[in-house]
Amino acid sequence: MTSKERTVPTTFKELLISEAINVDKLKQDILKNSIVAELKPFYWKILLGIKSPFSATRDYVDQANCDMYKYLHSTLITCKLIQTDTPISQQFLSMYLLDLHPNRLPVLSIKEYESFLLIANFVCAFLDNDNKQRIEATAECWLMTCRIYDKFVQLSRRITLLRYHVGRIAQEEFIHEPKLLVHLNTQNIFICIPEKWLKDGFQLLTDDISLLDIWEKFLAGSEYIFVFLTIHILHHCRLKLLSLYTTKEIMQYLLDLKINGQIDCEHIVMASIVSWKKQGGSLLTFPPIRN
Repeated sequence: MTSKERTVPTTFKELLISEAINVDKLKQDILKNSIVAELKPFYWKILLGIKSPFSATRDYVDQANCDMYKYLHSTLITCKLIQTDTPISQQFLSMYLLDLHPNRLPVLSIKEYESFLLIANFVCAFLDNDNKQRIEATAECWLMTCRIYDKFVQLSRRITLLRYHVGRIAQEEFIHEPKLLVHLNTQNIFICIPEKWLKDGFQLLTDDISLLDIWEKFLAGSEYIFVFLTIHILHHCRLKLLSLYTTKEIMQYLLDLKINGQIDCEHIVMASIVSWKKQGGSLLTFPPIRN
């Protein structure tokens, strides 16, 4: 069997039994193809540095993660800052803050960390995790939540670049939608893309399975994928956007936007990935703003 004849799922499955996983090559493979659903959790943990890419040290790293989780969790239980019946997303948040600031106990401002809670719930659903599962799995779920949240917070700090490139690429993508393009340009909507979209990881797409394919490209190294996702979200909502006549109305609509329905979410994600591969698949980070 030649390498071209091997299926993508086979390629990913073969890596499971290898002594060492080349993380850079894994990222390249993921940028070209999606991981099959049943293998996503394992490879996401590799991408995030939660599991060791070396089989010989994997048990050691797993135990270290578990020990850290148990220490933080027991500290918060002892100090009565969380209870066993506290929602797991809030437990994760308290542990995240204690790990971030080990010299002072966390005082929660839930509104400030709404994005963390959303990501925690998403990750727990993705890993099918709850309080009743084994401690090792819960520790990995917590770590995955923290690292994905940090990545999206860092990405949100580059929102100026996202907005710039959305506006630039929209001039090409919407060439056959002149009314929409003029409307969005007139209302300066491209510079008003909500920061919340980035911090939440675009959970305005309510179909988790579709969103996983976008997050996967991001975790493999492409923040540029979100430019095309934003473009196709705006295109999907074009009729509603054309019916709103002030910047304030449009901004509020985008802030509150939820795209329900598996078919709609799948269409947006598939179109985004196709556009990304065609126009910017070789670009991972946002290019600098042109003068």
